[in-house]
Amino acid sequence: MGTQFWWFYDAVTGAVLLVCIFLGAKKGALKSVFSAAACCVAVFAAYAVSGAVSESMYNGMLLKGSVSKIERTISSDTFLSKLSSHLENMGYSLKIDRNKLSNILSEEQQYDEAIVNYINNVNARRLEDDESILIEKLHECYGEVIEEIITDSSMSKFVAETAADEIRRDSTGIQELIPLFRFDESVTPAAKFIAEEYTSLAYRIIFRLISFIILFLVLSVLIICSVNAFMSNREVSEPNISSHIIGGILGILTAVSVVFTIAVSVRLWAVMGSNEMIFFNNEAVGKTYVFRYFYDFAQTM
Repeated sequence: MGTQFWWFYDAVTGAVLLVCIFLGAKKGALKSVFSAAACCVAVFAAYAVSGAVSESMYNGMLLKGSVSKIERTISSDTFLSKLSSHLENMGYSLKIDRNKLSNILSEEQQYDEAIVNYINNVNARRLEDDESILIEKLHECYGEVIEEIITDSSMSKFVAETAADEIRRDSTGIQELIPLFRFDESVTPAAKFIAEEYTSLAYRIIFRLISFIILFLVLSVLIICSVNAFMSNREVSEPNISSHIIGGILGILTAVSVVFTIAVSVRLWAVMGSNEMIFFNNEAVGKTYVFRYFYDFAQTM
């Protein structure tokens, strides 16, 4: 990754702002109102609709393929094997008895409590007096296990890291996932759960960013073309000085909409490149003075 091009984002932001102000002032208040309204409506509509569109796109286009990829990668003992390895690498010099861990995972119980109780006494001494520390580290292990499974399934680094981050944030899904690995005859239920609950998060982000950009472009062009067709049949007086000033101010709204869409596009490129591209990466954007505020909002999508 590189951050040497961070200034380019602020330069583009400034250029878009100046161009929009100039064009708004040139067109005058009346035409600028419609242009600004078109861009703002397009942004709000695209933002609202893109979420539902992304869900449908993932379910219709990638869900089955994701399940198939994961299914080819895992077996009934995959979770046990990977979790054992990650527990042993927590930094406590643990030697996990896989039979005992298997017995824990094979019973219906609160796995966090049972696993922590086991590892906290496995060496005949307590590793931590505060078990919440071990629970947090256990959740980290859960995230690493799922991240490894997704990576082994030939999915992108972004998809794997997003799944792991979600588990670190909320690991309750693991309570439902563990029993699904008990079916020796089929790992499809476990693969489907991982695809629906974890890999879907990243793909929905990607599809939402793509659908937002497309919807914004289509809606803004349609609205502006409709307004221009409507205005072409009416006589409009030449804008005066105050109209030029108001038009320039309205141009700022147009610029905000355009820059936000650029931020969404940069976010998409960063995601597609797993945040490792020289130009499109979060570190470069983080050094900017203005563009990063648009980008931060784009990251909420």
